[in-house]
Amino acid sequence: MAGPPRGFRARVVSSRPLTPTIHAIEVEKPKAFTFGPTQFTFLQLQTEEGMDARPMSLATSPTRPHLEYAVRLSDSAYKRAFAALQPDDEVRVFGPIGDFVLHETRPAVLLAGGIGITPFKGMAEYAADKALSIPIRLVYSNRSEDEIVYRRELETLETQNARFRVLHTLTRTTDDGWRGKTGRIDQELLHEATRDLADPIYYVSGTPSMVVGMLQLLRSLDVPDASIEVEAFRGYG
Repeated sequence: MAGPPRGFRARVVSSRPLTPTIHAIEVEKPKAFTFGPTQFTFLQLQTEEGMDARPMSLATSPTRPHLEYAVRLSDSAYKRAFAALQPDDEVRVFGPIGDFVLHETRPAVLLAGGIGITPFKGMAEYAADKALSIPIRLVYSNRSEDEIVYRRELETLETQNARFRVLHTLTRTTDDGWRGKTGRIDQELLHEATRDLADPIYYVSGTPSMVVGMLQLLRSLDVPDASIEVEAFRGYG
């Protein structure tokens, strides 16, 4: 039986908004802390209601110097405390936890909705930094263009890694200037993403409803469960 995840104190290095509704922080990474691309941890903060810890995916690769987290903001005590963090503030990290980790020898199809992008950003960074030979396709669904999280970082990773490609789709856009796909991730978009890929693993990350929808879509295409990895972001206050 594994014991409880080990914990450590960490100093906040940066705190910044990513979109109108998403906020990110970077914290120091102890030299002894190792994790797979990319597991999650519990992040403990001091809130107005006391200490509180929530599960949160690591949004960066183990090859990078800091740990990064991003959350969709709400009016909860935890989210308010997260958004208010400043450099030199202290948090506690417990982990790493979980087996939602990139397989390094099979092609990857990453299916993300909104804040579900966080572990995939870390996976894409890892693949670029390690010069992995596997092709990786990220299909990323957001409501509107200004809500695309880590857009610039993903574009940079595409230039760094010729095997990495991002396909965006917007579900609620009214922007006439958007030239990309619209609507939810569907069979047509999935076929485009998987063209020329041999026996890929499908990784799904998003809200429980998004995850259920993707599982139904993949099973309708006869993708075996053994080739599907899932990370559901349960909403919390």
